[in-house]
Amino acid sequence: MSPNIEEHSLNSDLQDQVLSQLRMIEVSHDITIKNLTSIAKIIVANVKTNSQALQVCTAINTWIAINAMQGNVIVPEPLVKKYVNRVIS
Repeated sequence: MSPNIEEHSLNSDLQDQVLSQLRMIEVSHDITIKNLTSIAKIIVANVKTNSQALQVCTAINTWIAINAMQGNVIVPEPLVKKYVNRVIS
């Protein structure tokens, strides 16, 4: 298998994981994350491992819980980037 195919497979698996985690956050809090796709792309483009992705999603979940978000939620992209930077540094 060529490195490009392996890398694509890893990114696809990571993307599936991130989307699943974000959807679980939606279900857990009975919300809709309006920019789910864009924040998933930020996470997948920057983290290297499933563990790092989980840490970022956990931080997003905590932010939503602490702020008692309801209904349609937009997670600020700068906030997601901040969480990503903390995790990867």
